Amino acid sequence: MGQANPNPALLQWLSERGYSPEEVQKIMARLAEREHQTLSDAVFDSFGSSDQSLEQLIGDLLRD
Repeated sequence: MGQANPNPALLQWLSERGYSPEEVQKIMARLAEREHQTLSDAVFDSFGSSDQSLEQLIGDLLRD
């Protein structure tokens, strides 16, 4: 997964706590992975808790 959009406040916070640039890069990459997984989980969870169906979503995606 790609790198998350850098959050300047988070980057500063990590830097102030002495994390190396390599550690910051690793942290940001792992945050991006978790963000992607969380979004994916939320999409699929919505199928069980609403009227939206997987087929409806696929149809919407194909129209875009």
